[in-house]
Amino acid sequence: MRIFSNFEEFLNQYRLNESEESEEKSEERFFKSINVISSYINKETGLKYKRYPFAVTHIIEGEKSTGIMLYSDMDESAIKITKGSYGSVVSSMEYFSKHYSNKIDFQISSDTFPITKLLNEFIRLMTDDKYNKSVNESIYNNDAYKVNEEFDDSTVNEIEGMLDENISALQISKKLDLPYNKILKLRKELNSIETVGKAETKNKKSLQDKVKILDEIMEDIYDISRKVGAGAFNSLFISGRAGTGKTFNVNRALTDEGLIEGEDFIVVSGAASVIMIYKTLHQFNGKTIVFDDCDSVFKDQTGRNLFKAALDTKKERKISYLKKNNMVYDAVDLQDKPEEEYNALESGLVPNRFDFTGRVIFVSNLTKKKADPDGAIRSRSILIDVAPDDMTLMERLRLLLPKLEPVDMPLEEKEEIFDFLKGSKNISMRTFVKAAGFKTAGLKNWKRMTERYV
Repeated sequence: MRIFSNFEEFLNQYRLNESEESEEKSEERFFKSINVISSYINKETGLKYKRYPFAVTHIIEGEKSTGIMLYSDMDESAIKITKGSYGSVVSSMEYFSKHYSNKIDFQISSDTFPITKLLNEFIRLMTDDKYNKSVNESIYNNDAYKVNEEFDDSTVNEIEGMLDENISALQISKKLDLPYNKILKLRKELNSIETVGKAETKNKKSLQDKVKILDEIMEDIYDISRKVGAGAFNSLFISGRAGTGKTFNVNRALTDEGLIEGEDFIVVSGAASVIMIYKTLHQFNGKTIVFDDCDSVFKDQTGRNLFKAALDTKKERKISYLKKNNMVYDAVDLQDKPEEEYNALESGLVPNRFDFTGRVIFVSNLTKKKADPDGAIRSRSILIDVAPDDMTLMERLRLLLPKLEPVDMPLEEKEEIFDFLKGSKNISMRTFVKAAGFKTAGLKNWKRMTERYV
């Protein structure tokens, strides 16, 4: 235990610990605030601002300003939001009408009011040239000594109430005879130079590492799937994000292994009941069965138990379905009645227990924790979890553009689809291929159709 020499040293260390403990929550609040702010600005302006993932630093008149950038999909503008300190979540907002220029059109901040109270003012300054001109005149005519005066509590409450009613800061300034720049700090036409920070460089390197790991995972899926098809392993369970190439690599692996679909392996896709999966295991016993996106089976404990048995490492696995069902017959009752058993099988019934010697590959879009909450599958099978974030998936998608279907589509058209997908809520290779299909078909509203129907 550390011994403090005096009380002041203790207080300093306490404050340091307190700030360290709250840093994670502070970051979380900051990013939540950015989401709320960008959502509101998009609603009011229709400019579809999207958040850039890395912090960006500008040198503004010799001072560093680091924050998160929002770039518009509709024009060349951008907004930077900087993090506050000492209890303030957001410190300032900067507006760039041309994000690539070395000029910030204006910056707002306040010592008295939270940025959220000034958001409508920020939007007015962004969108209304006439209002901007009036603000400039008001600032020019302000008496400097008034700007340094402190607001009393009643004035603060009055101003906050008027801001909440969407009354402009300029109107408040005139009505209460207060300088505009005292209500909020407004700096205009600021010279700025963007710098590449160490964090961004590190994050880009980290992104490359993540893409490499995702590539390796896809390689592993391919290699292990081939070995499952060859009989070296009984089972493989692949969980995780949809549209990452899981099923594609499994099918490619089995085909490259020389297996013929429908003869040596079968793919069961989509919703399937537990009894139908049980019947499939019996019907294709001894072969390789791929269950793709049959996640509904995990909602039923019988289904989970069924896959626990099928995915086990033993050469022969005991499979049973002991619930009463008109699609199964009791194997014990008919074990000495071969003719009745033959008739039962001929009529499409399956025994309620049998020895399973086939191989199973299960591809699920559930997360590892949802697909295997108790770890039972992991203990019985090879489990590969595919969980890339949006940035990693988009970067891998960008690198694979020349190889993605349709292969004969010009690269510039694929890049157009890729740029469109940056703002999509459903980022995946599957979405890309479907969007490309709309575009190839000559549908002029392919973007709208992708957003609505994919």
